[in-house]
Amino acid sequence: MHRLIVIAGLVPLIAQPATALTLEDALERARQSSPAIVAARMRIDEARGRVAGASLPFSTNPTVEVEAGRRTGEVAATDYGVEVAQDFELPQRRRARVDAARAGVTREQQRAREVEREVLRDVATLFLRAVESRERADAAASGRRLAEEALRIAQRRYAAGDVAQLDVNLAKTAVARGDAETRIAAAALSGYATQLQLLLDLTEPVTAGGSLRDALSTTEPGARAPDRPDIRVLEAEIAEAEAEQRLARTLRWPDFGLRASYGREEGDRVALGGVGLSLPLFNRGQEAAAIASARLTRLRVERDALARTIEADVRGAIASYDALRAAAAEYERTVVPLIEGNETLALESYDAGQIGLGDLLLARREALDARRALIDQLIETRLAEVELRAKTGVWK
Repeated sequence: MHRLIVIAGLVPLIAQPATALTLEDALERARQSSPAIVAARMRIDEARGRVAGASLPFSTNPTVEVEAGRRTGEVAATDYGVEVAQDFELPQRRRARVDAARAGVTREQQRAREVEREVLRDVATLFLRAVESRERADAAASGRRLAEEALRIAQRRYAAGDVAQLDVNLAKTAVARGDAETRIAAAALSGYATQLQLLLDLTEPVTAGGSLRDALSTTEPGARAPDRPDIRVLEAEIAEAEAEQRLARTLRWPDFGLRASYGREEGDRVALGGVGLSLPLFNRGQEAAAIASARLTRLRVERDALARTIEADVRGAIASYDALRAAAAEYERTVVPLIEGNETLALESYDAGQIGLGDLLLARREALDARRALIDQLIETRLAEVELRAKTGVWK
């Protein structure tokens, strides 16, 4: 059963209740309420608005023109006319605009996933750093307890005349050093907690459960470059550029529209109907076609380069994670069982007068260094796991 620690650090007792989180809870809360992720998702709705505009049956509104004037001469009269016009968009052009707009929606969806990937990396890193600080505080507290026991024995032996005042003073110094180390770890704990709290958009302090010995999942992520959101962003931009290229080609074709008019001229009423056509003699979409073609070429090169980079990064991250995990497991198997036994034997030997206080404090320091070395290996392993999952984009 995981222990829960107050990451908010050493706060007054009147502080508001803390929110208990596991690493999975923190990641899920980040997905739901991180300001950066929420803002990125709002861009998707903006892109959907462009799809709504591109999907309209007519790209332009009808126009109405009205004219009237007074005719003078032998017979005075008032002439007037009304013309209604509606321009139409070629079906191919409309499909290209809709495809480009839909690709824009996909692009923003994948960008939101990319923001989420980066935020989850930051949240997981801060969470593990907080747990690391807690475990360093626990290690310092363990060393302090040994120092306190040594001080108790030194004071008893000094009273019996077995040791000099120097032993008592050295033991007091060891206790003070243990206090200082515990405070330093608690300060780091508080700092990471504050960052985590703000990153999750929480108003109350948080608590984190678990241990550096835990893992994010029992399933190791593999190299899945095509599923990375930054790759998907480029794929969506490529689809958008292809649609823009098709749209540019339609600019070679004439636009057309329908016209209808009704008026009175010289006393006669006249109704007319007609068709309007543009003549693409000069502007045939040369600029739009060139830009779309160049963009398409660039995006394809960027996609291929990013895919190769991701594959290399993931392979390196897997190798690093496997090596760190194996080293930490071996260290914990061979060294950790000796730590507590050595501390107990050294304390008993000092109590019996078989070793001096210096030897006891040296054993205490070596045990503390061994615990710190284990924490170093565990945090590096967990951070390597976070990095691996961030590079593959796989968090579950």
